[in-house]
Amino acid sequence: MKGNPMKRLLMSLTLLVACSLIAAVPEGGVPAIQENAIASLRAESQTEHATLTRVKVEGQPFAEAIRCDIRTQPERPWAVQFQFRTTRRIEKGEVLWMRFFARTLESRTENGEGQVHAIFEKAGPPHDKSLSCGVMLGRTWQEYFLPFKSREAYEAGRASAGFHLGVMAQCVEIADVALYAFGTGYDLARLPRTRISYAGQALDAPWRTAAAARIEQHRKADLAVRVTDSTGRPVPGAKVAVEMRRHAFGWGSAVTVKGILRQDADGEKYRAVIEKNFSRVVFENDLKWNNWDKPDHQASVLRALDWLRERRIDVRGHCLVWPSWRHTPRDLQTLKDDPEKLRARINAHIAHEVSTLKGRLIDWDVINEPYTNHDLMKVLGDEEMIAWFKLARRYDPEVNLYLNDYAILSGGGLDRAHQDHFEKTLRFLKQGGAPINGLGMQAHFGGTPTPPERMLKILDRFAALGLAISITEHDIDTQDEQLQADFTRDFLTVVFSHPAVVALLTWGFWEDSHWRPNAAYYRSDWSLKPAGQVWLDLVTRTWWTNETLTSGADGTARTRGFLGDYVITVMRDGKTVSRPVTLTNSGCNLTVAIP
Repeated sequence: MKGNPMKRLLMSLTLLVACSLIAAVPEGGVPAIQENAIASLRAESQTEHATLTRVKVEGQPFAEAIRCDIRTQPERPWAVQFQFRTTRRIEKGEVLWMRFFARTLESRTENGEGQVHAIFEKAGPPHDKSLSCGVMLGRTWQEYFLPFKSREAYEAGRASAGFHLGVMAQCVEIADVALYAFGTGYDLARLPRTRISYAGQALDAPWRTAAAARIEQHRKADLAVRVTDSTGRPVPGAKVAVEMRRHAFGWGSAVTVKGILRQDADGEKYRAVIEKNFSRVVFENDLKWNNWDKPDHQASVLRALDWLRERRIDVRGHCLVWPSWRHTPRDLQTLKDDPEKLRARINAHIAHEVSTLKGRLIDWDVINEPYTNHDLMKVLGDEEMIAWFKLARRYDPEVNLYLNDYAILSGGGLDRAHQDHFEKTLRFLKQGGAPINGLGMQAHFGGTPTPPERMLKILDRFAALGLAISITEHDIDTQDEQLQADFTRDFLTVVFSHPAVVALLTWGFWEDSHWRPNAAYYRSDWSLKPAGQVWLDLVTRTWWTNETLTSGADGTARTRGFLGDYVITVMRDGKTVSRPVTLTNSGCNLTVAIP
């Protein structure tokens, strides 16, 4: 271990608990899983990657624990898990409180901590989760508390609480697992909560100074406005208003055609938020193959695109090929034994959608999530991915073409198998001559914030491939609004500070139109959540240039502004002249003659 071990421990991702051991169950709590649940597990069970064993424990307020010895890390955390079915009906929106003890016996991390994911989910596909929280475990027994609300209603036995353990090779122990239900009207804030923190969260964390320096270097440039009279002589003392109108960086959100076109009060607010806060958007589902094939829907898409174009809001295309049977029209799977017909069907789709939307989009996700979606490549070969990029380029020579995937930055940044596959696929595409312009990194976070310095290293790794990076699908799905706000602040700072990143799009902004309602910036009633305020404070205030200068003796006013579009207004003796200008990395020298 390098450096000061104690300092590294304090900076590590950990859970800070304000409550002591043997906390009393808050009044009104009713058990929702069997009591003494650990005793219901097998004495020992083995899988390819792990052994789970019930062991005796002394000197604690419980007599038994489950020891989880994960010898090798599986590809997915849920490959090693245990869960307990609910014993009562759970209502939609019901407040639940998960409590357990845990510790780490062995871990390969530098700080010696283990990690598990605490889960509450539907007990069957698609395993929709109301709780998915990464928990870092220290070396001593600690009690953990996780309050949350159920997203859906479940009959007894139709949901389960437990743990995904296959996060890394480690040996951890978990004991006294309990789940209590408090009804739908209970105030979630009344329940004890284990506060989640992460390395680098502190406001004086060293990484912030370096990030600020990179923002100053890469996101700003010098702007000089020389004021002259009609003969070209310098005019000192003129007022020069520098008003930023649009970021060069692509700050944006996922939107829906329905939201843009709806004609009611919510529709008006939905459009107003887009117009005021975002310079770039992506349609959440409207351009995906199954939806695009509906002629009436295509007409609605074009109407929404017209509205966005009128407001100079750029649009990403998502996505052309999501290469699995599950995410493509049903007739494709009937062609799996006829590669030529399958190829022709895919190519016709790409040709039609790209040509129809030519000139309307700034980016296209040509391929989405190939790590877990590869049915089409199994039939046609990996080389077909290169052909899809070339075909998209043929029908739109100007649009930027992307490969998009998830779990690169999220999940603690620890999904190395996914990261390695992403890099391998990108290198394969480049070496094969695919006209690829950028890497799309999804960034869906749950209760497991990835430390900023780790994210920066991951970005460095992929920036070395020489392609632009866009954060294409960002959200933080947690009911802890302070954690959400803190991590929004830090994630935006990390991304904006990295010179290879060109855009960040959150995956929705309004609770009533969001795939993960907890992650929205605006609540159902359009009140702004703390994380939404962080977005506005950073994107429209801290990283925004509006100032009034005075020209000096040489007639020049100077400043350093954020890259983007501006209107420069010069005022002298009741006369006013305005000029539009774009501030780029090379800076800008503007001369304004005032009569």
